[in-house]
Amino acid sequence: MSEQPVVLVTGAGRGLGRAVSERFAADGYRVVATDRDPGLLADLDGSYVTAPLDVTDAASIDGVVRRITAELGRLDVLVNNAGVIAYFPTVEMDPDAVIEHFEVNAFGALRVVHACLDLLVASRGRVVNVTSESYRLRTPFQIYQTTKLTLEGISDVLRRELVLLGVHVATVRPGAIATELFHAMDRIENPVPDGRLAGPFAGFVRSLEKRKPTKVSTPQEVAEVVHRAATDPRRRPHYEINNMAALKVAAALPPRLVDTALRRMIR
Repeated sequence: MSEQPVVLVTGAGRGLGRAVSERFAADGYRVVATDRDPGLLADLDGSYVTAPLDVTDAASIDGVVRRITAELGRLDVLVNNAGVIAYFPTVEMDPDAVIEHFEVNAFGALRVVHACLDLLVASRGRVVNVTSESYRLRTPFQIYQTTKLTLEGISDVLRRELVLLGVHVATVRPGAIATELFHAMDRIENPVPDGRLAGPFAGFVRSLEKRKPTKVSTPQEVAEVVHRAATDPRRRPHYEINNMAALKVAAALPPRLVDTALRRMIR
Protein backbone atom coordinates (compact mmCIF):
# COMPACT_ATOMS: atom_id res chain seq x y z
CA MET A 1 0.00 0.00 0.00
CA SER A 2 1.21 3.50 -0.82
CA GLU A 3 2.53 5.39 2.19
CA GLN A 4 1.53 8.63 0.49
CA PRO A 5 -2.09 9.77 0.37
CA VAL A 6 -3.56 9.14 -3.07
CA VAL A 7 -5.75 11.44 -5.17
CA LEU A 8 -7.54 10.58 -8.41
CA VAL A 9 -8.11 13.54 -10.74
CA THR A 10 -10.32 13.29 -13.82
CA GLY A 11 -9.83 15.62 -16.78
CA ALA A 12 -6.21 16.19 -15.77
CA GLY A 13 -4.77 16.70 -19.24
CA ARG A 14 -4.83 20.49 -19.18
CA GLY A 15 -6.34 23.59 -17.63
CA LEU A 16 -7.81 23.24 -14.17
CA GLY A 17 -7.32 19.46 -13.99
CA ARG A 18 -3.61 19.82 -14.66
CA ALA A 19 -3.30 22.59 -12.06
CA VAL A 20 -5.16 20.46 -9.50
CA SER A 21 -2.84 17.52 -10.16
CA GLU A 22 0.24 19.69 -9.70
CA ARG A 23 -1.13 21.23 -6.48
CA PHE A 24 -1.73 17.85 -4.86
CA ALA A 25 1.66 16.56 -6.04
CA ALA A 26 3.30 19.56 -4.38
CA ASP A 27 1.56 18.58 -1.14
CA GLY A 28 3.03 15.08 -1.20
CA TYR A 29 0.11 13.19 -2.70
CA ARG A 30 0.52 10.35 -5.16
CA VAL A 31 -1.51 11.71 -8.03
CA VAL A 32 -3.43 9.47 -10.40
CA ALA A 33 -3.90 11.86 -13.33
CA THR A 34 -6.46 10.73 -15.89
CA ASP A 35 -7.94 12.07 -19.08
CA ARG A 36 -10.02 10.84 -21.99
CA ASP A 37 -7.05 11.76 -24.21
CA PRO A 38 -3.98 10.06 -22.66
CA GLY A 39 -1.71 12.00 -25.01
CA LEU A 40 -2.36 15.10 -22.91
CA LEU A 41 -0.72 13.34 -19.94
CA ALA A 42 2.47 12.32 -21.74
CA ASP A 43 4.55 15.20 -20.36
CA LEU A 44 3.91 14.33 -16.70
CA ASP A 45 6.94 12.85 -14.95
CA GLY A 46 7.21 9.45 -13.33
CA SER A 47 5.99 10.65 -9.95
CA TYR A 48 2.47 10.66 -11.41
CA VAL A 49 0.38 7.63 -12.22
CA THR A 50 -1.30 8.36 -15.55
CA ALA A 51 -4.15 6.51 -17.20
CA PRO A 52 -6.77 7.01 -19.90
CA LEU A 53 -10.21 7.48 -18.40
CA ASP A 54 -13.55 8.09 -20.08
CA VAL A 55 -16.05 8.95 -17.35
CA THR A 56 -18.93 7.81 -19.58
CA ASP A 57 -17.48 4.30 -19.92
CA ALA A 58 -17.93 1.96 -16.95
CA ALA A 59 -15.22 -0.42 -18.19
CA SER A 60 -12.73 2.44 -18.47
CA ILE A 61 -13.52 3.59 -14.94
CA ASP A 62 -13.31 0.09 -13.49
CA GLY A 63 -9.92 -0.42 -15.14
CA VAL A 64 -8.49 2.65 -13.43
CA VAL A 65 -9.95 1.66 -10.06
CA ARG A 66 -8.51 -1.85 -10.35
CA ARG A 67 -5.11 -0.36 -11.10
CA ILE A 68 -5.30 1.97 -8.08
CA THR A 69 -6.28 -0.96 -5.88
CA ALA A 70 -3.49 -3.20 -7.17
CA GLU A 71 -0.66 -0.66 -7.35
CA LEU A 72 -1.47 1.80 -4.57
CA GLY A 73 -3.98 0.06 -2.31
CA ARG A 74 -5.75 3.22 -1.24
CA LEU A 75 -7.63 6.31 -2.41
CA ASP A 76 -7.97 9.32 -0.15
CA VAL A 77 -9.37 11.99 -2.46
CA LEU A 78 -11.39 11.90 -5.67
CA VAL A 79 -11.57 15.10 -7.72
CA ASN A 80 -14.27 14.96 -10.38
CA ASN A 81 -13.11 17.66 -12.78
CA ALA A 82 -13.75 16.14 -16.23
CA GLY A 83 -16.20 18.20 -18.24
CA VAL A 84 -17.17 19.54 -21.62
CA ILE A 85 -18.71 22.85 -22.60
CA ALA A 86 -20.19 24.03 -25.85
CA TYR A 87 -22.65 26.64 -26.99
CA PHE A 88 -25.57 25.63 -29.20
CA PRO A 89 -29.35 25.95 -29.62
CA THR A 90 -30.40 23.07 -27.38
CA VAL A 91 -33.74 22.53 -29.07
CA GLU A 92 -32.13 22.21 -32.52
CA MET A 93 -29.26 19.92 -31.56
CA ASP A 94 -29.36 16.15 -31.85
CA PRO A 95 -30.75 15.06 -28.46
CA ASP A 96 -27.98 12.48 -28.12
CA ALA A 97 -25.39 15.27 -28.37
CA VAL A 98 -27.18 17.16 -25.61
CA ILE A 99 -27.41 14.06 -23.43
CA GLU A 100 -23.67 13.48 -23.89
CA HIS A 101 -23.01 16.72 -22.01
CA PHE A 102 -24.96 15.39 -19.02
CA GLU A 103 -23.16 12.06 -19.26
CA VAL A 104 -19.75 13.73 -19.00
CA ASN A 105 -20.49 16.68 -16.71
CA ALA A 106 -22.85 15.08 -14.20
CA PHE A 107 -23.46 11.35 -14.47
CA GLY A 108 -19.78 10.65 -15.13
CA ALA A 109 -18.93 11.95 -11.67
CA LEU A 110 -21.56 9.65 -10.18
CA ARG A 111 -20.10 6.67 -12.03
CA VAL A 112 -16.61 7.38 -10.74
CA VAL A 113 -17.81 7.80 -7.14
CA HIS A 114 -19.70 4.51 -7.39
CA ALA A 115 -16.64 2.67 -8.69
CA CYS A 116 -14.34 4.19 -6.04
CA LEU A 117 -16.71 3.72 -3.12
CA ASP A 118 -14.94 0.82 -1.40
CA LEU A 119 -11.59 2.64 -1.48
CA LEU A 120 -13.08 5.92 -0.27
CA VAL A 121 -14.96 4.28 2.61
CA ALA A 122 -11.82 2.42 3.68
CA SER A 123 -9.85 5.68 3.87
CA ARG A 124 -12.76 7.81 5.13
CA GLY A 125 -11.86 9.94 2.16
CA ARG A 126 -13.15 12.99 0.35
CA VAL A 127 -14.89 13.68 -2.94
CA VAL A 128 -14.59 17.09 -4.57
CA ASN A 129 -16.92 17.78 -7.49
CA VAL A 130 -16.05 20.79 -9.63
CA THR A 131 -19.27 22.54 -10.65
CA SER A 132 -19.62 26.20 -11.65
CA GLU A 133 -21.16 29.40 -10.37
CA SER A 134 -23.19 29.41 -13.60
CA TYR A 135 -25.49 26.68 -12.27
CA ARG A 136 -27.46 29.45 -10.56
CA LEU A 137 -28.84 30.95 -13.78
CA ARG A 138 -29.71 28.89 -16.85
CA THR A 139 -29.47 30.98 -20.01
CA PRO A 140 -30.29 30.20 -23.65
CA PHE A 141 -27.80 28.20 -25.69
CA GLN A 142 -25.81 26.98 -22.65
CA ILE A 143 -26.91 23.52 -21.56
CA TYR A 144 -23.60 23.43 -19.64
CA GLN A 145 -25.20 25.40 -16.82
CA THR A 146 -27.96 22.84 -16.44
CA THR A 147 -25.46 19.98 -16.39
CA LYS A 148 -23.69 21.72 -13.51
CA LEU A 149 -27.01 22.23 -11.73
CA THR A 150 -27.51 18.48 -12.06
CA LEU A 151 -24.08 17.83 -10.59
CA GLU A 152 -24.88 20.17 -7.70
CA GLY A 153 -27.98 18.11 -6.95
CA ILE A 154 -26.12 14.82 -7.23
CA SER A 155 -23.44 16.19 -4.89
CA ASP A 156 -26.03 17.15 -2.26
CA VAL A 157 -27.50 13.65 -2.30
CA LEU A 158 -24.08 11.99 -2.19
CA ARG A 159 -22.91 14.23 0.65
CA ARG A 160 -25.92 13.36 2.78
CA GLU A 161 -25.57 9.65 2.08
CA LEU A 162 -21.80 9.24 2.22
CA VAL A 163 -21.41 11.13 5.49
CA LEU A 164 -23.08 8.06 7.01
CA LEU A 165 -20.07 6.06 5.76
CA GLY A 166 -17.43 8.57 6.85
CA VAL A 167 -16.85 10.09 3.39
CA HIS A 168 -17.21 13.84 2.83
CA VAL A 169 -18.44 15.33 -0.45
CA ALA A 170 -17.88 18.97 -1.38
CA THR A 171 -18.43 21.09 -4.46
CA VAL A 172 -16.15 23.81 -5.78
CA ARG A 173 -17.96 26.56 -7.67
CA PRO A 174 -15.50 28.60 -9.72
CA GLY A 175 -16.36 31.69 -11.71
CA ALA A 176 -14.51 32.49 -14.93
CA ILE A 177 -11.18 30.65 -15.30
CA ALA A 178 -8.40 31.64 -17.70
CA THR A 179 -8.39 28.46 -19.76
CA GLU A 180 -8.20 27.85 -23.51
CA LEU A 181 -11.99 27.82 -23.63
CA PHE A 182 -12.31 31.24 -22.03
CA HIS A 183 -9.89 32.80 -24.48
CA ALA A 184 -11.74 31.22 -27.42
CA MET A 185 -15.15 32.70 -26.55
CA ASP A 186 -14.88 35.21 -29.38
CA ARG A 187 -14.62 32.36 -31.90
CA ILE A 188 -17.86 30.54 -31.05
CA GLU A 189 -19.66 29.08 -34.06
CA ASN A 190 -23.23 27.85 -34.27
CA PRO A 191 -23.28 24.09 -34.97
CA VAL A 192 -26.77 24.57 -36.44
CA PRO A 193 -26.10 27.60 -38.69
CA ASP A 194 -29.29 27.20 -40.77
CA GLY A 195 -31.66 26.69 -37.85
CA ARG A 196 -34.59 28.82 -36.78
CA LEU A 197 -32.54 30.22 -33.90
CA ALA A 198 -29.52 31.27 -35.96
CA GLY A 199 -30.29 34.97 -35.52
CA PRO A 200 -30.82 34.87 -31.75
CA PHE A 201 -27.73 32.68 -31.38
CA ALA A 202 -25.65 35.30 -33.17
CA GLY A 203 -27.03 37.89 -30.77
CA PHE A 204 -26.12 35.64 -27.85
CA VAL A 205 -22.52 35.39 -29.07
CA ARG A 206 -22.32 39.17 -29.40
CA SER A 207 -23.63 39.54 -25.84
CA LEU A 208 -20.94 37.16 -24.59
CA GLU A 209 -18.26 39.25 -26.25
CA LYS A 210 -19.63 42.47 -24.72
CA ARG A 211 -20.02 40.98 -21.25
CA LYS A 212 -16.85 38.95 -21.02
CA PRO A 213 -15.85 38.82 -17.33
CA THR A 214 -13.11 41.24 -16.34
CA LYS A 215 -12.19 39.27 -13.23
CA VAL A 216 -10.77 35.90 -14.21
CA SER A 217 -9.12 33.31 -11.95
CA THR A 218 -6.05 31.37 -12.99
CA PRO A 219 -6.28 27.56 -12.95
CA GLN A 220 -3.75 27.61 -10.11
CA GLU A 221 -5.98 29.84 -7.98
CA VAL A 222 -8.93 27.54 -8.45
CA ALA A 223 -6.74 24.48 -7.82
CA GLU A 224 -5.86 25.97 -4.44
CA VAL A 225 -9.56 26.04 -3.56
CA VAL A 226 -10.00 22.45 -4.74
CA HIS A 227 -7.10 21.43 -2.50
CA ARG A 228 -8.66 23.28 0.41
CA ALA A 229 -11.99 21.54 -0.16
CA ALA A 230 -10.17 18.20 0.05
CA THR A 231 -8.24 19.01 3.22
CA ASP A 232 -10.32 21.53 5.18
CA PRO A 233 -11.02 20.16 8.67
CA ARG A 234 -14.29 22.11 8.69
CA ARG A 235 -15.61 19.90 5.87
CA ARG A 236 -17.79 22.58 4.32
CA PRO A 237 -20.25 21.50 1.63
CA HIS A 238 -19.44 24.26 -0.88
CA TYR A 239 -16.40 26.34 -1.79
CA GLU A 240 -16.56 29.35 -4.09
CA ILE A 241 -13.98 31.45 -5.90
CA ASN A 242 -14.52 34.52 -8.06
CA ASN A 243 -18.30 34.27 -7.96
CA MET A 244 -20.21 37.28 -9.25
CA ALA A 245 -22.62 38.94 -6.83
CA ALA A 246 -24.72 40.05 -9.81
CA LEU A 247 -25.30 36.43 -10.79
CA LYS A 248 -26.56 35.56 -7.32
CA VAL A 249 -28.91 38.55 -7.42
CA ALA A 250 -30.20 37.65 -10.88
CA ALA A 251 -30.86 34.08 -9.78
CA ALA A 252 -33.08 35.39 -6.98
CA LEU A 253 -35.25 37.55 -9.27
CA PRO A 254 -38.70 36.46 -10.48
CA PRO A 255 -38.35 34.13 -13.49
CA ARG A 256 -40.45 36.35 -15.76
CA LEU A 257 -38.17 39.31 -15.11
CA VAL A 258 -35.09 37.20 -15.84
CA ASP A 259 -36.66 35.87 -19.04
CA THR A 260 -37.33 39.40 -20.27
CA ALA A 261 -33.81 40.56 -19.48
CA LEU A 262 -32.26 37.60 -21.29
CA ARG A 263 -34.38 38.17 -24.38
CA ARG A 264 -33.19 41.76 -24.52
CA MET A 265 -29.57 40.73 -24.11
CA ILE A 266 -29.52 38.50 -27.17
CA ARG A 267 -31.33 40.78 -29.58
